[in-house]
Amino acid sequence: MEKKKTLMIFIAMIFVLGSMTWPFGLPAEENSQGPKGGEKAIQKELEGTLGMPILKGDIWQKMTPDSKVAFLWGVGHVVAIEQHLMEKYQELKTQNFCSKAAEGMVNIPMNEVVARIDNFYNTNPDEIEKPVMSVLWATSIKPNIKTGIAGHPLKNP
Repeated sequence: MEKKKTLMIFIAMIFVLGSMTWPFGLPAEENSQGPKGGEKAIQKELEGTLGMPILKGDIWQKMTPDSKVAFLWGVGHVVAIEQHLMEKYQELKTQNFCSKAAEGMVNIPMNEVVARIDNFYNTNPDEIEKPVMSVLWATSIKPNIKTGIAGHPLKNP
């Protein structure tokens, strides 16, 4: 029964992650084109290797400040759920992305994280296609952790 409950929570987390990456706060003219216009093109552009949308800098820059914070809140909730599960089920405890995110993001205000991501895309316009989660890792998580995922040494860019 416990394994089934854990599996259901994991599936819910995947669903939350997938829905978090939808481009919130796009200007009305881009959202109003319907599935045959801009929305379908954006969805196709955002498709990742797993068929899940990947939020990148071009969309991030079009989002409202509130939408950016909401995206980060969603990421934070997934991290918190994973941390809770690892505390409850020791066999799940690992040095994965979520545990590193929890370690690296301690005491960093959401608006500071948004500012760091905004600054990255503003100062690196040639990297507009870089996923927001990669920028989050580089600007806010990696500088505050001792080892990388699975205990691997951190590499310099």
